[in-house]
Order: sequence, then C-alpha cells, then structure tokens
Amino acid sequence: MKQVYAGVPNGILVFLLLAIFLMNGAAVYLEDTLIPDITKLLGVIVLLTLFYRIRNRMANVFLTIFLFFFIGDAFSVFNFEVLSGKLATTFYLGSYSLLIFVLLGKLKRIKYEGLVSIYLIVVLLLNSYFLYALYGVVKENFSDNVNLILYICHGITLIALTFFAFAVYLSQETTQSIIFLVMVFCLVFSDVLNYISTLYVYFWVFEFMSNMLHLVSLILLYSYVFNHHKIIKAKSKTSLDTYILSNSERLTA
Repeated sequence: MKQVYAGVPNGILVFLLLAIFLMNGAAVYLEDTLIPDITKLLGVIVLLTLFYRIRNRMANVFLTIFLFFFIGDAFSVFNFEVLSGKLATTFYLGSYSLLIFVLLGKLKRIKYEGLVSIYLIVVLLLNSYFLYALYGVVKENFSDNVNLILYICHGITLIALTFFAFAVYLSQETTQSIIFLVMVFCLVFSDVLNYISTLYVYFWVFEFMSNMLHLVSLILLYSYVFNHHKIIKAKSKTSLDTYILSNSERLTA
C-alpha cells in the first residue's frame, strides 16, 4: 500500500476534529445554530488556507470542487427561502459531478472480471434499492417538482460516485483509493441523514452526524488532493532524474 502524505500532522487534525465534534454536538443538542453554521462556512476556507500555506497551486478541477462545496455550504447556511435550498443542492451536484470526472481517468485501468464484477453489481443494486426506499419515505414532503427532480439527480449522482469510487478501490487498493472511497461514504451518509432530518423526522443526533460527516468528507478530500499533488511532484522529479541520468550515460559512453 502506498505511503500516506499529509499537509498537516495527523495528530493536529485529529485534535481539531475532536474539538469541533464536541462543540458542534453541544451546540446542536442545545439548539444553537451559530457554531454549526460557522463550522460549515469556515471548513473549506480553513482547508484551502492550510493547502496554500504549503503548496503554491492546486489543480483547477480540485479548486472548483472546493469552491462548489463552499458555495453550497453558504446557501445552506444563509436562508433565502425556497431558492436557498435549491441552489445549495445544485452546487453540491456540481461538486459531485466533478468528483466523478476525477475518477473517469482511472477507470481505463480497471478490469471487470470475477469477484470485481460481482462486487460492483451488488454495490449498484444496494445503492439503487436504498435510494428507492428513501424516496418512498420522503417523496410526500417535497414542495414542488423542482425539488423532486433535484433529489432524483442528487441520488443518481451519489450512486454513480459510489459505484466508480468502489470500482477504483477494487482495482487498485491504494491509500488514495481508500481515502476517496471513505470520503464518498461520508458524503452519502451525510446527505441521507440530512434528508431524513429535514424531510421526515428531526432528531438532533441526525443533524449533528450529518454536519460532522460533511466536515470529515472535506478533510478527506483535502488529504486526497494534497497527496495527489505530492505524488505527481515526486513522479515528475523521478522522471527528470531518469532523463538526466540517461543523457549523462549516453554522453560518457
């Protein structure tokens, strides 16, 4: 399994995450929305700040994903009546679609044979059934057709994202594929708990876990992006060293 790279010491990230967990848990239990809202708004900003303190640039696709998450979080925090929820869902859909785009380049190396095909079929069927079951529970709570269409598109996108992430993991089983897969699971469970809490039955634990899983998914995305850039840099340096060594051997031969 490949080495894990991290832009911030793991101990510091774990400590900060536990502190945020405790503060948000107490705030949600006491029905105080200020701390959860601040956490949601600052999550992407803090992660981007940490990234750019260490590295000079980020690939455009990853930066766009973070920006879409930030705009979606902003619309979910600031209430602009019905339009706010629709815009938040739309930007989240955009970020999920770009995450799928990131995975598409890795699918060429996947061999759909044997147990891999069986696992992928099982995952696809389970996710589809789960989405259908959830739809049956909450469909009566949608106020208009636009929200219903957004929910369906949201569910289909999450199924596709989970399917592709699982396919990449089964074919590669690297640290990066594991981070991406766990991130996708956090996103899925966060959105499911949010739908249940918003449209079906409110329970403060559901809201708390939804917020925290969303934050964990952003931290995992940060780790994935940082690892990606460090691996690319290491490969480029190795290729350059090999090229220089090859030319040196040719000149001295």
